[in-house]
Amino acid sequence: MSVGPTLVSLDAIHAEAAARLHMEGQPGTFLTRLGADVLTVLYRTLPSSTGGFGYAMVAHPQEVLGFVSATTQTGALFWEMGTRRLPALLPPLLRRFVRNPALALLALQTVTYPLLHPADPVPAAELLSIMVRSDLRGEGVGTLLLAALRAECQRRALAALDVTVAAANAGAQRFYQRHGFVCTQRFVLYGQPMYRYRAVFAP
Repeated sequence: MSVGPTLVSLDAIHAEAAARLHMEGQPGTFLTRLGADVLTVLYRTLPSSTGGFGYAMVAHPQEVLGFVSATTQTGALFWEMGTRRLPALLPPLLRRFVRNPALALLALQTVTYPLLHPADPVPAAELLSIMVRSDLRGEGVGTLLLAALRAECQRRALAALDVTVAAANAGAQRFYQRHGFVCTQRFVLYGQPMYRYRAVFAP
């Protein structure tokens, strides 16, 4: 008897598949320009990082249909990638920077990104990515992943969930607005206007 897709905690075993989905879902963005190998390091680090968590919709452990990731400490995640995962991260980064030196400046902006936002008076998480396989978009997978993430935030006694969206990405903005997110901040990152959305949880 076949078993349908299952929602599981995001784990290091999902890292390569998550990187592929990220590359497919956001072509041309800064992170995808760094390549699948760098994204694989990110998704291998996140589940065990300080404050990192997420979910994957899987048909079996290696077939990831979609995933969502978040962290309560973005700066700590970047620090762990740059220290604990440095041997795996440095060679592909250097190759990209040699071919395209402008990426190094964008990488610096990524590292300093947490400083763009003022200290938060409430405990909150940041949604880093939500990706669904292209043939399954519009089937409710993203909604299920987001619902699981929100439930985990509330289980962790977090009061809010934030997400950064490119101003040009109207589809993503509509998705978050449908799920109760409200725009709270406008800023510039990678030379592009960005919106920060927040969903607040009832106490």
